Formats: sequence, structure tokens, C-alpha cells
Amino acid sequence: MHSDLRSTELVFSPVDAPTLKDKIASDIRVAILSGALQPGERIVESRLARQMNVAQTTVREAIQLLVSEGLLIKRVNRESLVRKLTKPGIDDLFVLRIDLEALAVELAHSKIDEMALAPLYEGVERMRRAARVRNIPEFYRFDIAFHQQLGRLAKNEFLERALIPLSIGPIAFVLAGLPSPLETNYIQVADDHAQILDAFKAETPKGARQVMERMLRAWYELQMRTFP
Repeated sequence: MHSDLRSTELVFSPVDAPTLKDKIASDIRVAILSGALQPGERIVESRLARQMNVAQTTVREAIQLLVSEGLLIKRVNRESLVRKLTKPGIDDLFVLRIDLEALAVELAHSKIDEMALAPLYEGVERMRRAARVRNIPEFYRFDIAFHQQLGRLAKNEFLERALIPLSIGPIAFVLAGLPSPLETNYIQVADDHAQILDAFKAETPKGARQVMERMLRAWYELQMRTFP
């Protein structure tokens, strides 16, 4: 009788995807990646809510999502700021990213088939399209999505959650810290992502892990050469 009563109580309404919170978070994320919001800049929830014509609680939820991604920090007085990373900080972050994302590739190797790889290859193609028109924030939006999808395929929720700020943080730091776009061959960067996927078919789990480590180190060294 108790189980029957419980089953009648657990009724959930459909949820639209993406939610309003996700849309607000996406708009703020794009502003950070495009440099419209600079490191250290303050986010005022009430002002943002008025501009977007939404409830302040919804803005707060979106901000919390970006805090979990590592793009924003929230102070004890509820003030939110765009995260500002130092060069040593990004070095420390990348040490973790290389190890953990390479581990994710190794764990995912036995769980991935052609069907699972198809959306990732499509993401690479979207990166190429953005690169051709030099839409760098859009390029990195698909780059971030690529790495998050890859992390999910490891099927380890703790590893997946740990990788979110590690994959987004370096990109935001690099874009926001530059007065002009990097002189980077973004088509080649997209092709490098395709090589990571090809490694699932051509390499052992250890071999695929080494490909990921090599690609991440190369990307990091390329971007960090721009900074003093």
C-alpha cells in the first residue's frame, strides 16, 4: 500500500530543453569567451535580471552553473566575478587537465563505438566551420562541448564533473587575456581533435591516452607562448 501511494506522488512535469537558466548561462558564457566580460568584472544579478527581463532567482541559478564550470567565482557577500587566472594558476590547472582528460580517454576507449563517435566528429566539423570564418568564441564553444562529450563517454560521473572547470577555464583565460585573436591555425586545431577520435579506432587504450596527452600539451604550449 505504501509503494502504491508513493508511485502516485512521484509525478513530474515535462521540462523544456534548454531551460531558461541554461540560455542565460550560455549568453554569459559567450560574453566571457568573446571578451565582452573581462576577468575580474562584477556580475550584478539584479541588473542582469532587468536587462534580460527574467526573475533574479533564474539569473542566480545560471550564475551558479557558471561557478561550477569555473568561469565565475562567488564571494561570501553573494557578489559574482568573472574568474581571473594567473599564469602560475593556469599552469597548475593544466597539469590536472592533461592527466585527467587523458585518463578519461583511456577509460572511454572500450566503451566507444562508431555511433558514439559520430556526434564528436560532427562537433569537429562545426569547429572547422567556425574556424573558416574566424568566429573564435563559436569555435571554442564547440571545443568545450567536444571535451565535455568525451568526458561523459568515460562513464565516471566524478571524473566528468572534475573535468568541466578544467576544460573551460584555460580557454576563457586565453581568450580574455588577449588584446586580439591568437595567430593560431584553428583548422589544424580542429584536425587535432579529429586525430583524438581516430585514436579510438587505431590505437590501444594506452595509445589513445598518449595521443590525448600529446595534443593537450601542444595546445597549451602554443597558447602560453603568447604570454610573457
